[in-house]
Amino acid sequence: MVNPSQEDTTSSLRNFKRRRDSLLHEDVSTFRDHLGRFLQFCREDSLTKRVLDPIEEQSDVDVEKWWEEYKESNGNLNFPSNEEDEMWVRLRLLEKMQDDRQTIFRFGVLHSGGNREKNVQLVRSLIVRPFVEELSTRIGDEADIASPEAREVQAVPHERIPASNTTRIFLSHKSVDKAIVRRYYDALDELGFKPWLDDEDMPAGKKLDRGILQGFQESCAAIFFITDNFVDEDFLADEIDYAKQQERDRGKKFSIITLQYPGATTVPGLLQPYTYKTVSNDLEGFYEVVRALPVELGKERWKENVV
Repeated sequence: MVNPSQEDTTSSLRNFKRRRDSLLHEDVSTFRDHLGRFLQFCREDSLTKRVLDPIEEQSDVDVEKWWEEYKESNGNLNFPSNEEDEMWVRLRLLEKMQDDRQTIFRFGVLHSGGNREKNVQLVRSLIVRPFVEELSTRIGDEADIASPEAREVQAVPHERIPASNTTRIFLSHKSVDKAIVRRYYDALDELGFKPWLDDEDMPAGKKLDRGILQGFQESCAAIFFITDNFVDEDFLADEIDYAKQQERDRGKKFSIITLQYPGATTVPGLLQPYTYKTVSNDLEGFYEVVRALPVELGKERWKENVV
C-alpha cells in the first residue's frame, strides 16, 4: 500500500469537513442532495475509507432486520452495544435514507415528526450528528498530522494535535523500585496514556543507550521516581540529560516530573531546577503526574464493557 502524502491527507480533511458541514447545516430542502454527496465522498476518499472499511469488514449486523425491529418498537433507537456495529448501522441507515426518500418520512413518524423540516432535523440530531462526530474523531486520528485541517475536523487548535509518536510517558527509576513504577504504568495505560517502561519497550538485543534515547524522543514527559532506595544520581544522569534536551527542544510540550517518596534523600541536584513533589503514597503521586502531563485524556464516552 502506498502511503498518502500530507497534501493528499490535507485535501481529504478539507473535503470531509466541507461535506460534513453541508450535511449538518444547509437548508433542509437540499438535505438528500448533500447526503448523497457525503456518502459518495465516504465511498471514494482514501482516508475516509481507511476508517470505514474495517468497520464494514468486522460488522455482521443485519441492518434490514434492525430497521424492521426498530419500526415495530415505536421509535426506540436501540443501537448495538458494540461501537463498531453502531457506526455500521448508522452508516447503512443513512444510505437507506438516501436511496429511498420515504425512509426519512417513516423515521420522522416514529419520532412524532410531521413536516419535512422537522423530519430532517430529527434525522440530523439522532442519526447524522452522532455518526459524523465519531467519524470526525477517527479521521483526525487516522490522519495523525498537526494541521489546520486536522484542527477543523477535530475542533481543537492545530497546535494541540500531537503526532502519535510523541505522546509517550518515560518512567525513569531504579530496578529495585520496579513494583512501584509498574503500578503507575498500569494506571496510565488503563487511562489511555502511553507509558514507556524498559521491561515493555526494550526488546532483547536492543542497545540500551539507543533504546532509552528513542524512548525520550517518543515521549511528552519523563517521570523520575526518587525513593529511599536512591543512593546516588550517577545512574540517572544520562536520562536527566536526555529529558533536559527534550524540554529545551519542545518547551511546554515536554514535562519533567519528579516524585519524592517518604524516606528518600534530597532530590538530586540535576533535578532541583525543575518542580518536584513530595508524596506520601501512590495516589498522591498519580494525581501530581496527571496534573503535570502536557497531554490530556480523550473525549468521554460510555465503556463498551465494564469489569
